[in-house]
Amino acid sequence: MERIISVTDLVRNAARIAREIETEGTVYRITRGGRGSMVLVDEEYFDGWMAALDEMRRPGWQETLAATRRDAAAGRGRDLEVIAKEMGLEGSTRRKRRTSAARTSSSRRRKSR
Repeated sequence: MERIISVTDLVRNAARIAREIETEGTVYRITRGGRGSMVLVDEEYFDGWMAALDEMRRPGWQETLAATRRDAAAGRGRDLEVIAKEMGLEGSTRRKRRTSAARTSSSRRRKSR
């Protein structure tokens, strides 16, 4: 879900907004003076965008993407679950539901301080 709020609303409701971002994955667009100023997202969402940007910095990424799309359309490829099992990563391919407990582990809190 995406919400647009003013920076004043952000200041007044920071704890609630942070909780919604962490538990529900809500994306907040923050306005200042009636114009877009910033976007608040959870770390997992941000990391996904950064990984995509890293891929797009590679030379030839567009050709690789086009070839991958052709392979997928032709039915060539393997299921992620099969590959994960081969690599010993069973269970890690399913995205977990966001919960506040999962998002704020004690070790993670210590790292960020």
